[in-house]
Amino acid sequence: MNDDTERRLTIDDVAKVAGVSRSTVSLVLRNSELVAERTNVIVREAADRIGYVYNRTAALRARLSNLVGIIIPDLTNPFFSELTAGVDQVLNEAGWISLLGNSWESGASQEKILRRMHEHNVDAVIVCPTNASENATTEHLARSGLRVLQVLRRQDDETSYLGIDYADGVSLAVNHLYDLGHKDIVFLGGERIHSAATERFKGYQSSMRARELEPRHVPCILRRSGAVDAVTELSRAGKLPTAFVCFNDVVAVGAMAGLERLGLKVGQDVSVVGFDNIGDAAFTMPPLTTVDTHARQLGETAAKLVLESIREGNPITPTTITKASLVVRGSTGQVLVNRRA
Repeated sequence: MNDDTERRLTIDDVAKVAGVSRSTVSLVLRNSELVAERTNVIVREAADRIGYVYNRTAALRARLSNLVGIIIPDLTNPFFSELTAGVDQVLNEAGWISLLGNSWESGASQEKILRRMHEHNVDAVIVCPTNASENATTEHLARSGLRVLQVLRRQDDETSYLGIDYADGVSLAVNHLYDLGHKDIVFLGGERIHSAATERFKGYQSSMRARELEPRHVPCILRRSGAVDAVTELSRAGKLPTAFVCFNDVVAVGAMAGLERLGLKVGQDVSVVGFDNIGDAAFTMPPLTTVDTHARQLGETAAKLVLESIREGNPITPTTITKASLVVRGSTGQVLVNRRA
C-alpha cells in the first residue's frame, strides 16, 4: 500500500470493515473500557487488515476528550427530547459522545452540572439556560476557555447563542388567527422570566397592535394542568377568548383539554395554536395548528456549530438565529359570531 493510500485511510474505513459505528472505533483506539472485548478484537483486526495506523501522538497532542455536554431544563418536554436527539445524532456520526444533564429549571443544578462537565474535560457544552437569569455560570466557563453554546435562551450576551426568531413565529400564529376573523386572541402560558418568553410575548404584542387589537396575556405554568386551570378560570370569569396562542405545544394540549371539559369544540368554538410542533401535535383531536421550530434540525445545527469550532480551533459563531414556520391543522377555524360561552 503506497503513502497516498495510507493517508486516505480513516477510522470511517475501519468502521465500515468492522461493521460498527465510527464512535465505537474511536473508543477502541483510545483504549476505552466502555467497549466489549469481542468488539475490541473485531475493530483491531479490521484496522490491521486494511493497514490503518492510529496516530496516537496526534491524538494526544489534540487533547480532545471527544465528549460534548448537553444540558436541558426539562427532559419530559418532547421538544427537548427532539432537540437532544438531533444533537446526539450528529455527534455520534462524527465519533463523539454526548453527556446529558437535566437541570429541571434549577439554577443551582445547572451550575453543578456545568462544573462537573468541565471537570470531566468535555470539549464543549450545549446548554439551554434555566429561568434563573442571575446565574452567570455559562459566561464564567466560556471565559475560562470552555466552548459553551447557549440554545433557545440567552443567559448572557458574552456566550455564543443559537436561537429561534420567536417574535416572527408568534406573529405567524396571530396573523393566521386574524385572517380567520379572530380579534380576541389571548397569549396563554409562561412568565416573562427568560429571553425565549420575552421574545415570544414581544412578537405577540407587536403583531396584535399592528392589527389594532388589544394584547391579553394569561400566565400559567408550562404544564397541561396549568393550561386547564387557566382556561377554566377564564370561562368562570366570562373572559374566554375566541382564540389562544400558546407558549408551547404542551400548554396548547392542556388548553384543548380544558376547552373540551367546558363542552366547547376546539377549532370551531375556540381556536388554539401551539408552538414547537412536537411529534404528538399531529395526533391530537383535532390535530394541533402550531408554529414549527424544527427542534431536531436545531439540535443538529447546535452540534455542527460546536464541532466546526473545535475542528477549526475557532470560537463558536457568536449568534445564529433560525426561522420558524406555521403548520395549519384542525385546531383553528373561522371565528363564530354566536359562540357558546
